[in-house]
Amino acid sequence: MKDSGFGSFLAGAVIGGLIGAALGLILAPQTGEEFREHVNDFVENKRAEIVDAVTEGRQAAEQARADMVTDFDAHADAQAEGATS
Repeated sequence: MKDSGFGSFLAGAVIGGLIGAALGLILAPQTGEEFREHVNDFVENKRAEIVDAVTEGRQAAEQARADMVTDFDAHADAQAEGATS
């Protein structure tokens, strides 16, 4: 299995985005209530993004598994036909 480093990139991008957004929220002049509202909105948006990313990842993994099963079955069938010839 090849390691493309995409997972590391994605983790770094998510962590960097969270840090940048948190600093922006903390440094912006707001009342306590506005700040809490912004934090709640931010957290809910990020939660939704993470859920979407996990769903897409699961779908991609399932498709990759299905493709591997299909390829394996085709290869096994070809080997079986070659052995009986």
